[in-house]
Amino acid sequence: MKHRIKTTRLLLLALLVSIAALYGCAGMEYAPKRAMWYYHKELPAADRAVEAARAAKKDEQCPAEFKAAEKMRDDAYDVYWACHTAEGIDKAKKAKDMADALCPTPPPTPAPTPAPTPEARVMPTPAPTPAPKVECEKEIAVIKIVNFDFDKYNIKMAYKKELQMAAEIIKKYPKALISVDGHTCSMGTDNYNMGLSIRRATAVKEFLIKNGGVDASKISIHG
Repeated sequence: MKHRIKTTRLLLLALLVSIAALYGCAGMEYAPKRAMWYYHKELPAADRAVEAARAAKKDEQCPAEFKAAEKMRDDAYDVYWACHTAEGIDKAKKAKDMADALCPTPPPTPAPTPAPTPEARVMPTPAPTPAPKVECEKEIAVIKIVNFDFDKYNIKMAYKKELQMAAEIIKKYPKALISVDGHTCSMGTDNYNMGLSIRRATAVKEFLIKNGGVDASKISIHG
């Protein structure tokens, strides 16, 4: 009977010791190193962060920063072993943060801003080409057949054949007089448009003389 009571007391004492040990290790972690088995959890967490960084080759990618994190971890243990618990925990937290932040991925390069598209310049559409027409009124022929490109006065190939036909008709009327009227669009100043219209009429006159054999004295030009 006495033996049973003694055994029961020993078991109760062992249970109480175990409970006290568990209560004293709250917030701590089993991580044997040197003569200590239990550490505050911040120190093993710093260990794991440093070793995870090493496994990810961050000691090669950014060696200086890795060594700084590793040294902070080692300093945390040295201070902790020197019985400066709070300071050791603080250094362990810093070591973990340093290890977790190693070799950050650079942000993506922003795409270049596209250059603004220049506005297309709208050119006036030339009027449709009228059929060659020679009107004879009181032996005066008025030629109305030639259109020009914008701001130009050279005769285009499409109208040379028409002018040649007009010259042949004119030559059938020996007493006919030819009036060549030059025109422009409304763009530009009056002086500029007048000069351009004269140059266009002159171009038609010279063509009729050189290529159509029309007497120059029969041709008058107007702007």
